[in-house]
Order: sequence, then C-alpha cells, then structure tokens
Amino acid sequence: MTHRVLVYSDSPKHIPELLTYANQLSEGGGVTMVTQDDKLVDLSFEYGASRVYLTEPKSTSPYDATTTSAAIFEAYNKEKPELIILSATKFGKETSARLAAKLDAPLATECRSVSFTDGRIEVERMVFSGNGLSTEIIGRTPAIVTLQSGIVEPRKNPHNGETEKLSIEVKPMTQTLEVRRKSETSAARLEEAERIVAVGRGLQRKEDLELIRQLAEVLHAAIGGSRPLAADLGWLSDDQWIGLSGHKVKPKLYVAIGISGQIQHIAGMRDAKVVVAINKDPNAPMAANSDYYVVGDLYTIVPELIKQLKQRV
Repeated sequence: MTHRVLVYSDSPKHIPELLTYANQLSEGGGVTMVTQDDKLVDLSFEYGASRVYLTEPKSTSPYDATTTSAAIFEAYNKEKPELIILSATKFGKETSARLAAKLDAPLATECRSVSFTDGRIEVERMVFSGNGLSTEIIGRTPAIVTLQSGIVEPRKNPHNGETEKLSIEVKPMTQTLEVRRKSETSAARLEEAERIVAVGRGLQRKEDLELIRQLAEVLHAAIGGSRPLAADLGWLSDDQWIGLSGHKVKPKLYVAIGISGQIQHIAGMRDAKVVVAINKDPNAPMAANSDYYVVGDLYTIVPELIKQLKQRV
C-alpha cells in the first residue's frame, strides 16, 4: 500500500537520509519536502522528493519555529500526508511540538524506526534516558515523528519534481533576542567526527580548556563536553554538548576526561566504538561504560599523554 509522506529538516546534512527513509515508507505514494532555502531544492529532488514547497519570503530562520511550523501546516493542507517526518534536532523537536498543536496530531520524538502496520503507524523510540527502546502504536493520522540520524544510508533517487512557493504570514507573538556565539566545533562536525575528546566537570577552570584543545589537536579530534560545561557554565557551545538533550555521537574513538558518566551523557555517546576515560574517581559510572579506564588526576595524565602522543607523530 502506498503512503504520502511530508519531510522537513533544519539540517541540510540530514535531508538525504530523511528523504531516503521517507521514500522507503511511502512505497511510491509520494514524498514532499518543505524548505526555506532554494539551494536545497535540487538536493531534495536528487534524493527522491516528488514535490518541494519553498517558503517565501525567506523569513524562516533556524530559530523561528513559529514560521516553520506554519509553513509545514500549509504544505500539509495541500498534500494531506499520513505522516510528517522532521529530524530529531532541538529545532526539529520544537517545531514538531508546535505543528502537533496546530494539527491536533499525535507526536512521537526520538524515533529510531517508523513503519506502517495494519493501517496504523508503529514507531520505536528511545526512552528512560536512552536506556530503553519502546515500541508504540499511533492509531490515527496524520502523525508527526522526529527521526534520529544515522539509521539509514542515504540513497539517491532522482525525481523530476515540481516546486511550489508558499507565502507565509505569521504575526510574531513575542520579541526574540538573538545571541550569536562563535563556535569552534559545529554540530555537524561533532556528529561526523571519527575521534572526539570530551570533557566534563572535572575541569576546574575555563582556561584549562587549552589543555583539552592540545590533546584534541594531536589526536585530530573534535571537542565535545557534558551538560555542566555547555549548558550550566557556558564554557562550551551548545554545538559541543553531548548527551540526551545535546548531540548523539558515534565516533571510532571517544576520550572522556573528567566526566562522571551520568546516564544523560551516556545516552549521547553509547554508540562509540572505543571509549577511553580519565577520572580520579575509580567508582564513577563512566568506569562501567569504558573500554579503558584510567584512574588519576587529569592535570597529571593529560599533559603526559600529549607528550607521549607527540613523540609518536
């Protein structure tokens, strides 16, 4: 049976994956893409979109969930899809919640799989801080889901589709203050990195991040961190936050420095191939989630590790 699916992502790198997954679900029923960036139209057709709705004027920004949800709502009214898929980013979750309220539609977040089963939609999603996998049935349509990245290999499926422009007028209900920070590590780079050096509250001063940067440089690794450093202290940007509410990564090497290993952090790095941890607490939860666990003071171990690695280069 064919199904109609509508897709939106605020992350260009997630679009090929979402469209590939949506085409598998639709079984030829048609996949529609919504975007505010005309540079992404050709990419959408390349990965199987049969129609692209381009919002105009280009008022939708990565920080404007009100306008984005309104654009998807308008596209829904034109297409009447059974399923709407967004990427499971922070912005995707905010937009999906607003859209669910507009449509009075069921919403499932952090999904790892979606399928049409006996006229209903079945999803598998992470629960209990990533410790459990729940299978849930959505009994009515349209349904909205946010899909985690990395669950399907993108596959090109070129279409000669149609582009239609959407004019969206939304009266702002609030005044928004936009704060921009220069980020050394983008979310895209962190999620795609093969090596990551992550640091936690074991670091005593912001200035000591230079030590972490030196280790990351010699390992050719990206820098990430736990919630306290990103969300509480602001020593790292949100793009560097690894955990349940941050970014989920799966590098070949994950070096955790001064991270206790609370479940919220483990949920973001549990798919790492090899985990090396440095912590002065021998009984920290990180010990049970590491392949190699070094007990000691990071201020003694990390400089020596940098020295030894430089000698091997």
